[in-house]
Amino acid sequence: MNDLHVTDVTYVVGRPLLDGVGLTFPAGRLTALSGPSGSGKTTLLSIAGGLLQPSAGSTAYAGAPMWRGTGDPRPEVAFVLQVYGLVPILSARENVSIALRARGVPAREADERAQQALARFHIADLGDRQVEELSGGQMQRVALARGLCVGAPVLLADEPTSELDEGNRSLVLAELRREADQGSVVVVATHDPAVVEACDLHFALDEGRLVDHTEPVHLKPVHLKPAAPAPVAVSAARPDPSAPVSPAVPPTADEPKAPTTTSDGDPHSAFRRPGAGG
Repeated sequence: MNDLHVTDVTYVVGRPLLDGVGLTFPAGRLTALSGPSGSGKTTLLSIAGGLLQPSAGSTAYAGAPMWRGTGDPRPEVAFVLQVYGLVPILSARENVSIALRARGVPAREADERAQQALARFHIADLGDRQVEELSGGQMQRVALARGLCVGAPVLLADEPTSELDEGNRSLVLAELRREADQGSVVVVATHDPAVVEACDLHFALDEGRLVDHTEPVHLKPVHLKPAAPAPVAVSAARPDPSAPVSPAVPPTADEPKAPTTTSDGDPHSAFRRPGAGG
């Protein structure tokens, strides 16, 4: 598995949209990239995937630069665009199929794989519909199906859940998790705290600078104290029925009564056009 490396990247268009950003998007992990609008999320994904040339710095995958001088991404990269990038006059299945045909997959096989990809997002029944007839959430899932069907080892998704309800958001996150578990680099730009919480890593941008890098609590190592040894059971001696019974002794001031109640604590706790910022 190969990580995607971003090294001291700066991007200036009149003003700095990214300023010295350096990070690594690891393979086999689901990574969130958050930040307010205009923070540079979309620009960073565009540069990381080879759509834009950085003003300074570099990006690399498997030892080779991502920028190839043309603005065309390397075949190892798939994007899920915030504006979907779908062709309105084509059907949902055709929009997915063309991504496979562009990579040399024969037409019939491409159509079959496209239909399977739509089924992953529960929209197989919409395969024959023209995109312009679909809702925003349905178009978003078509774009996701197109991005995932090619099996690229680098998947960059910009706001892939922005139009989805909670159920479909969970479905999408499960599919993105599946891609990461198979060893892909999967990066999700998002405003949604629930999406951030579902990811393994979190990078935050603000005004083009990296301001935070965290791992969710559920991934941090938990150090537990060793369990106390179990008490040794001791058989009680049989009482002598002839022995006198001692009266109960009330507690002294230094020996407070044990509480009769307990309290339970809470156990714990896609793409604007390149250069447009986050």
